[in-house]
Amino acid sequence: MRRMTAPWFYGWNIVAVAIWFQAIVMGVTFYSFTMWAPEWAAEFDAPLRQVMLIFLAMVVTVGLVNPFLGREMDRRSIRSLICLGAALMALGFLLISRASALWQVVAVYATLISMGMALAGPLSAQTLAVKWFRARRSFAIGLTTTGTSLGGLLLPPLITYLFLTYGWRVTHQIIGVGIILLVLPLVWRTVRNRPEDLNLAPEAESDLTVGESEPPVFPEWSTRSVLRERNFWVVMLSVIPFTICFTAIQQNLKPYASELGVATQDASYLVSIMAVSMIGGKLFFARQADYRDHRFLYVTAVGILVASMALMLTHPGYRGLMVVSCLLGIASGAILPLQGAIISSRFGPASFGRVMGLFGPAFIVTAAGPYLMAVIRDVSGSYDSPVLILLAVAVAGSVPMLLLKPIPKHARVKETPC
Repeated sequence: MRRMTAPWFYGWNIVAVAIWFQAIVMGVTFYSFTMWAPEWAAEFDAPLRQVMLIFLAMVVTVGLVNPFLGREMDRRSIRSLICLGAALMALGFLLISRASALWQVVAVYATLISMGMALAGPLSAQTLAVKWFRARRSFAIGLTTTGTSLGGLLLPPLITYLFLTYGWRVTHQIIGVGIILLVLPLVWRTVRNRPEDLNLAPEAESDLTVGESEPPVFPEWSTRSVLRERNFWVVMLSVIPFTICFTAIQQNLKPYASELGVATQDASYLVSIMAVSMIGGKLFFARQADYRDHRFLYVTAVGILVASMALMLTHPGYRGLMVVSCLLGIASGAILPLQGAIISSRFGPASFGRVMGLFGPAFIVTAAGPYLMAVIRDVSGSYDSPVLILLAVAVAGSVPMLLLKPIPKHARVKETPC
């Protein structure tokens, strides 16, 4: 069967939709949670550390289901899985608007909202990018991940305005309806797993494969063989500490800023600054990942993260907090593109969902970061001690990445002829 070619590669449509649904899904959950935390603490008369258990419950569920979802995304319709996730999340927000106790919020986040985020979040977006692109695969992965940051840029200020105007319950109802209207129709109309599903020719290989009569094939990875591969554990032992540090600071940013006398609306702008710089970080590191040593790029990101935490220890004013937010965004923007580039270049696109999903259970420990940071802050009376601890964790996490094996020379995917 002859496949059609066109001046405009349809894969960029897939990337655009992936950016869109991630912006909404991650913007109303991961990036806006820090805005809800003080409101729920006051509403339900609970200490902040108990509210942080909501975030912990969400990440635990996502971590547990990701290995299964990643495998399914390599075999089933990603379009259907994303739409299911969006519907579950919308229902979750509608139910939270009627919560009368904190445990009910925890229960909804641990089930409906976390399942929605797992199905319609970064895993599905990156898997789509890997299956649609070849030569520009790392850049496409990085471009899709900007959707999460775009959500962090646009939604926290909007959501803050809505709940200051209408209250957090009505705001949750607006979010639930908005997810249904803004995500489901576009995803259903646009998304397909691969170019072949639309009878389109896949993207050409990079110049590195020009002249090769038969591009080599990746091995067929099973779960057992992935877990025996050194590169898998190198990435895990490097990315997990980094994510613990960033997540802990990101979810405590609003309470930390409040202690320094920053108003609620101004604190939401700090989240937006972080998101803007994160977009820049993702695009920069994604582009560099197609050409430069992944180990060097990761260590660079850790250095930027350490610099942001060192600045936090000086108790900066609002302008200093803007710099902290900017550095945090640049550093954290490196992780998703680098992780995707490392996995796709070492394990291949056919097993990308499976391998990425296997990181899920380990990412559960990252949810403890915000909670432990809040606990240590409550005990010590300031954020200095937890920031120092996180700084040490970030530095230690850069060591395993030095053991990453280079990209194998045979790492090109052989396409099955139609």
